[in-house]
Parts: sequence; C-alpha cells; structure tokens
Amino acid sequence: MAEAEVKGPVTATEPSEPATARFPFIVGVRGLIDAVLPRGAVVLATLTLGGYVMGLVRDRIFARTFGAGADLDAYNAAFVLPELLLDVLVAGALVAPFVPIFSGLRVEAPTGDRIQGTAEDAANDFGRAVLTLAVLVMAVVAIVLFVFAPQTTDLIAPGFQGDERELYVTLFRIMCITPVIFAGSIVLGEILVADRRFFFYGLAPLCYNAGIVAGTVLLADRIGILAAAVGAVIGAVAHLAIRVVGIARTTFRPRPSFVLRTAAVGTFIRLMIPKMVSQPIEPLTFLYYVALASSLDPGSVSSVSFARNFQSVPVSLIGASFAIAAFPVMSVAAADGDRHAFTRVFGRTLVAIAVLTVGAAVGLVLLGGFVIRLFLGGGAFDDAAIDRTTAVLVVFALSIPLESMTHLLSRALYATRTTLLPSIASVIGFGATVFVAGSLVPSIGIAAIPASFTAGMAVKVAILTVALVPRFRRIGSLAPIEAPDQGPVGRTAVVRVTPRATVRRALATVGLAVALVVAGIGVLQAASLVASNDTLQVAPDVTPWTRVAAAAEPEPGVDVPAAAASPSPSPSGSPRPAGSAGPSAGVSAVPSPTPKPGPFSMDLYRKGDYVGEALDTWCLAAAMQTSMNIMDVGADRTQATQQRLFRLARKLDPAPDGAAEPEGWAEGLTQLGYGRYRVSVQPTIRAAVQLAAKQLRATNRPVGLMVWRGAHSWVMSGFTATADPATTSHFTVTAVRIEDVWYPRFSTIWGYSRPPDALVPVSALDQDYLPWKRPRGTYPDKDGQYVMVIPVG
Repeated sequence: MAEAEVKGPVTATEPSEPATARFPFIVGVRGLIDAVLPRGAVVLATLTLGGYVMGLVRDRIFARTFGAGADLDAYNAAFVLPELLLDVLVAGALVAPFVPIFSGLRVEAPTGDRIQGTAEDAANDFGRAVLTLAVLVMAVVAIVLFVFAPQTTDLIAPGFQGDERELYVTLFRIMCITPVIFAGSIVLGEILVADRRFFFYGLAPLCYNAGIVAGTVLLADRIGILAAAVGAVIGAVAHLAIRVVGIARTTFRPRPSFVLRTAAVGTFIRLMIPKMVSQPIEPLTFLYYVALASSLDPGSVSSVSFARNFQSVPVSLIGASFAIAAFPVMSVAAADGDRHAFTRVFGRTLVAIAVLTVGAAVGLVLLGGFVIRLFLGGGAFDDAAIDRTTAVLVVFALSIPLESMTHLLSRALYATRTTLLPSIASVIGFGATVFVAGSLVPSIGIAAIPASFTAGMAVKVAILTVALVPRFRRIGSLAPIEAPDQGPVGRTAVVRVTPRATVRRALATVGLAVALVVAGIGVLQAASLVASNDTLQVAPDVTPWTRVAAAAEPEPGVDVPAAAASPSPSPSGSPRPAGSAGPSAGVSAVPSPTPKPGPFSMDLYRKGDYVGEALDTWCLAAAMQTSMNIMDVGADRTQATQQRLFRLARKLDPAPDGAAEPEGWAEGLTQLGYGRYRVSVQPTIRAAVQLAAKQLRATNRPVGLMVWRGAHSWVMSGFTATADPATTSHFTVTAVRIEDVWYPRFSTIWGYSRPPDALVPVSALDQDYLPWKRPRGTYPDKDGQYVMVIPVG
C-alpha cells in the first residue's frame, strides 16, 4: 500500500514513522553538527565536560578542606614525576602511532561490516602486545620510584623543607600505584578511539575524579591530605574498569601477549621513539613551574595548579575532544590514500576549534574571578588566594586557542605516520617557554608562568603549521604496514590524485584558524583590561643610590683595588670602566619614592648587577661586588675584582675557615666610598627584616644578610611592605628581594638557589636565614642571632 493511501492511526503491525521525522528541528541540528564536526565529537566533549565538572567538585573540596597551603602543595608536587614517566613511557608511545597503525592493519575491511579474518587478528595481536609491554614497563618503574622517593624531593620541589618534605615522600609513594593501573587503561582507551567508541573512553576521567572525591570526603577527617592520594588510587581503578566494560563491546580481548617480532610492532617502536623524547615536554614544563612557583609566595604552586585546571577545561572540552574524534577518521583516510577526505575533516575541525576556543577564552577572562570564587572560595581559600589564582588564570586564558590548535595539528601529522616533526615543535616550544619565564619572573612574578606558556604554544603552532603543508601532498603515497605472513595491508595500489586546490584549501583553512586566534588574543587582552584594574603585584619604585660620595682613605697596609684608591669623578655620570671598584661619581640625584599610603614596594636591583661567587669561599666578596654594582652606574663582574675584594675583606676581618667575617664586608664598603655600613644582630627574623627594610628605604642602599647559619651571604636589594617605612614605624615587611651569589648552583644541604632579584616571602626566609652558629670560632655577640650588614647614613 502506498504511503498516501494509509488511513487512520498506525497499527502495531505497520511500520511506524521514525521519531526524528516528527522532530525536524532535531534532524536539522544533528545534520549541522555532522557537517561541522567529526562523528563522536559532541559525545566526547559532553563527557569531557562531565569529567571537568567532577574535577571542579574535587578542587572545591580540596580548597575548602586543605586550602592553598603546604599540604596541597605537597600533594600536587607528588603527582609530577609519576605522571611524567607515565607520559614518556606509555602515553608518549601510544597517542601518536597506535591509532594509525591499528587502523592501518584493519583498513581492508568493508565500511560498516564487522572485520573478520587475519586483518582483525593482526590488529588485535598488535594491541595485546602493546598492552602487555605497557603494564610491565610501568610496574618496574613504579618499584624504582617507590624505593628512591626521598631522592626526588630536591628535583621536584627544592623549596620544600622539614615536614613538607616528609609529607611529599609519603604521598609520592602512594602515587606510584596509579601509573601501573593507568598504563593498562591508556592502551584500552586507544583501542576504543580506533573503534570510535567514545562513550566509554570519555567516561573514564569522570570516574577517576569521582574516586578522588570519594576518598577525600570519606577519609580526610582521619588521615588528612593522604585521603586525596588514596582517592587517586581508587579513581585509577575506576578509570580502568569503565574502559574494560567498553572493550567488552569490541572484538578485542585483553590478555598477555609477547608476540613482538611483527612488522606492526617494529613500525610502532620506530615511530614511538621521537614521541617519547618530546612527550616529557608538558610534564617538564609544569615541573619547572612547580620549582619556580615554590620560590614565590606560599600557595603559589596551588594557585598555578588551580588556574591551569580552569584553563584546561576548554582546551580539553573543545581542542582535545574534537581532535581525538577526528583522529581515527584522518588515520583511515591517510592509510587509504584519500587526501580529499583527510583535508575535509581536518579543515572543518580546525575552524570549529579556533572559533569556539577564542569565545571560551574571552568568557574565562571575564568570568574567571567569579568562577574561582564560586567553586573554590570559602574556608581556608581566602581572598588573597582567590585574587592570586584569578590573576594567573587571566593570563593563562591567552593560551587556550593556541594550545587547542596544537592537539589537532599534531594528530594530523601523526595520522600521516610521522612523529619527528611534532616532537621538534614541542622541544622548540619548550625552549621558548623556559626563556620567557626566566626573563619575566624577576619583573612580574607569578604572572610570568602563564605568559611563558602562551609564548611556547604560539611557537609550537607556527612550527606545526609549517610542517603539515608537505604532508598533505604526500597522502596517497605512504608506505603500507605488513601483516604477519601476508602482503601489505591497506590499499597501497590506490594513489588518489586530487587537484592542488585541495592543498590550497587546507592552507587557507590553517590561515583562517590562525587569523581567528590572533584576533582572539587581541580581544582577550582588551577583555582582561576591562575585567580587572589590578596588577599582579605591587610595581617597585626604582630608587638607585645617589652616587656622589668620594672614596674614603683606606687603612695603611690594606690591599684595596687600584681603581678604588683614587676615583676619578666623571661630570657626565657615565658608567665606570670595567674592572674598576669604586663608586661612580657625578651622577645626578634620583629622588626617593614619594611617600604614599597603602602597600609599598621598592627594588634597587637592575639586570646585570648580579655576580656569582667564583670560588666556594668567595660568597662574601661576590655579595660585596653585587652590592657595589647595585650602587654604581654600569657593572663590574670580573673575577679579578672579586678576588681583590676577597683579599680586602680578609685583611679587614678574617674568619677561621679561610673566608671573611661580615665586619670585613661592612668596613670594606665603607672604605671604598659606598657610604657607612655596620654589622647588626637581631633576635628574630621579623626584627631583622624590619630593620633592613627601614635602612634600605632611608639610604637607598642594599643590605647584606648572613644566611645558612652565617656560612653564606645574600644581598637584599628591595622589599614589599604593608606601608612605607619612611612615613611610619607601623609597617610589616611581607617579602624581600634577594640576590643569592650561589646561584645557579645546587647545594646538597640547602637545595637550588633562587635566581637574582627573587621575591622571597618573609614566611619562607627561615628555610635559609637561620640564627648564626659557626663550627669554628667564638662569637658571643652573634650566636643565636640574625646577622646583617646594613647601611647607616
């Protein structure tokens, strides 16, 4: 019977109208999504959003339970090395080559039919071999990490001391369990991606965060921060379990397999090596950030971690999810030699990522403070922690479109079976990140961390774009993968010749996406100005000492640097010649900061003033030389001058250990014409830094701090305080600027030194600035006291 002849209601025996036909709007929306995005992208993005919602619940519970303090810093730091090794040895070996090889082995199967025969067997044997290797490798690594956990502290968190170090070791050992579990789950996840079963793949992270939440809520009252680590193990088990359920719906059956001498495994190993080299880049980046943030204000490590979690939501939700959904389609198209299909999927996905992530970044800049206060505020997470985390997030938002694009660009290259080019891009981008962070930390503090991340992502996008162009042209001529005991698997005889317009369209797509990102960054910068009028830290006033004092006559018999004995004033105030050691004369006076109410900050240091100690016993001489550079126009960093200063300080007041006493420092600067200095002792750190800040403010000259129980010398070139010491005696110093002349060396006792002009919170000074106690010599006026070399008038 024709459809037009049907009368009355449809009976149960008659074919019913499809549900979608009754809702044309749904059909239209679904058609639009299918036209713009690869299949599965929406499912994967939705589940990823669910995982992040659970992650926000986790962060809120962390913030309210533990605050942004030492316990949570130790927890976050304990994750770094296990995750790094998991990424290098398992994830790095899987994300790039597994799906293209697995799909290539199955490419002969008719579209839409269940795969049968040797092609399916070859793919599944390959998957089982990789699964077995991944679990065994991570089991061995986990045992080694457990045994050597204490030795990792100086590498991961050199700023941790005492109880915080012990807590880190305990948490670290618990975390060693999770990489073994994740190794199996990651392999199963890649098989699910190849089969385009994104539901169980995307559900696993949600289960992982749910496990952490459950462990924290149930156990925090009894075992504190250890509850979060136990929850991480529970979550890892849930992560694996849900993917095992998903695998049961495929033809793959997990079991041990040691059949490794196959062409597929050989290709896999060849492709995984470059990816393994570059895979540590992201974990190393955040390991570097942890070390950098641990030298800043307390809670900085946690603020960076929280801000990164918010920033990564749109990156994972849009950039990573869309790229993962497109990856198996691009891999099959590349293996099948279908350049047109590859370009179509790549192009529409790239434009969608660029448009959506720019909008997400703008929204995060405008609403970031509100979101952080909503999800994290309250309890131990106070207003200062909220403001610091928001400031970091605003700068991090600039990187969202760029990082999102790297996911698709990298996977497009992986689909064409190359891992070397993306690895090169990652390494160069990491170099740019470290360079920018090191350059900006002294001037903008914690904001340098997200700013450097944005710079690194921009460099990486540029390199990946250039690398992808010739790979488009090669699609259709890639070498096949051979299955065991048979010829090449894949349609190697088919080389589809497509017009050059296909490549031009691909390049135009990349150009459009990059243009959208560039425009978006401009919008973000404007939005950040609208969103907040606050700066990331109090801007220091530059207040160099007025260098007009003449050099004092040295005592008879004292070995004074030749240039210092008779300085030649320069009416023009030009920099003194290299190798001199006297104060520059004739420099126009620079006024001190104008007294003003509210927080106050000043810093005398300028880039190039710092000089490290040439020999282990020359720390005091190097501190004298750095102090002189701060007070001079130009800088003398020669070893010859440092040696002369060492001999001068030794003659003025030698120490029993072959070095010099702080009195030699004070008297030496005084005799060389840098104003009067004297040694001062105070009973507490707070009293010492209060006096140091007051004298530094009054004289505009640096202060010397005798740290490491009097065994080492620091220069204090600035400070931040609650008020201006020039206007009131009721002020509190919150942080000091220091130049540690041991930098960039490492001490087995004191750890890594901070870079020049580091801003050190007063609350963290007791890690290095300890009461005087020397093993040789008697110091009744110094023992148990905090010793300084201060300017006086």
